[in-house]
Amino acid sequence: MNHIDIDLIKQNMFDNSDLIKQFVSMYLIQTPVDLDNLRNALAEGDHQKIADAAHHIKPTMDYIGAFHLKAKFEELEMNAKNQESLEGLRATFHVLDIEMKELLFELEQYEKTI
Repeated sequence: MNHIDIDLIKQNMFDNSDLIKQFVSMYLIQTPVDLDNLRNALAEGDHQKIADAAHHIKPTMDYIGAFHLKAKFEELEMNAKNQESLEGLRATFHVLDIEMKELLFELEQYEKTI
């Protein structure tokens, strides 16, 4: 399954290969940091931090066409705000984390072709 939409990335970056390279590079650097923040919030068991971290990642999914993942981050954010069980939140993140690794790998492969 492809997590990214290369045509949408090109469209969002005005089909400018320099902009695309810069965007993809920044995304590959920042997204793992954001995921670590979410992972740490889950480890701490802080519902507000979990919601905030998920909220922070959510819009970045739009730029690369990963709308299915945006919906999962939105679900995680809402569940954290609703004080759902940490076990459930961690289970949701576990699946998301795997998909995000796949997404980052796809972006790394795409970066090599730009």
